[in-house]
Amino acid sequence: MAFNENLTVFQSLNILESEIGLVTKTRTAVSGAVEISSIGGKSIVKAGSLFTGTNEYGVVFEDYDITGETAYPISVIFAGRVRADRVSDNVTAKKSDLAAVGLYLITVPAPQGATGATGATGATGATS
Repeated sequence: MAFNENLTVFQSLNILESEIGLVTKTRTAVSGAVEISSIGGKSIVKAGSLFTGTNEYGVVFEDYDITGETAYPISVIFAGRVRADRVSDNVTAKKSDLAAVGLYLITVPAPQGATGATGATGATGATS
């Protein structure tokens, strides 16, 4: 019989495009202010989800397990550059509101070679 059990419920993705100009603040996650997902029986606030405070919008910086909590401190990004492909649809819908306060959604190009190109032109090692 196991006395300790390790359970991995989620793994946070890096949502930052750049740390330049990054402004994060601690806010309280309460129902209605954040998007809460149910994953493996846990209540999870996912990185990249929308935070809506009284007069502010932001993006949750990392994943939080708030199971059994009514209020929980979380880190919220209020200014900087985040990857558009790693945020929720609700954040994308607020793109212009977020940009007005200095939080920009950046489209990151696919890595070289992701479209089938090898990126190895002239890589035979031959000299002329």
